[in-house]
Amino acid sequence: MIPDAGPHSPPGSRSELIDQFLELQPRMRRRLTRVIPPYVHSEMDEVTFQQMHALHVIALRSGVTMGELAGCLEAASLSSATQMADRLVKLGLVERMSDPGDRRLVRVALSPRGRDLLLRREAAWREGMGKALERLTDDECATLLRLLERLTGAPAGETGAGTAPDA
Repeated sequence: MIPDAGPHSPPGSRSELIDQFLELQPRMRRRLTRVIPPYVHSEMDEVTFQQMHALHVIALRSGVTMGELAGCLEAASLSSATQMADRLVKLGLVERMSDPGDRRLVRVALSPRGRDLLLRREAAWREGMGKALERLTDDECATLLRLLERLTGAPAGETGAGTAPDA
């Protein structure tokens, strides 16, 4: 909360709860960052969040067209999906292939390096999340999950492509 930003909210008000949540966010981010293995941090410097999201989308399908990729990358145009694919090809994470049914279509699929990256990252996030949740009981973890599902409007397993967090 920014000091002297205006009148203070009454204790326990929705506004005060929002302030407290916002104050906790940097601590939550630092906590999750600390429990993720160092090699994952270096890979995060190499591959952006948007690129990781695209890799997850590509992994869920066996060869995706640029139009399909754009449709899955919320608010992405066909040209931006193509540029994303170009960068992933240059990084060696995906491979282009022609569509056997329509030679005009180009599809992208994970390369062995891309599949390996996703598997390592998922294992690291799983390990990190396990460490981050160590302080909670199983009942508290279940409650937290239900609250996060309600907050995001998506039941577990329907949170989109991939398991890595947005931040």
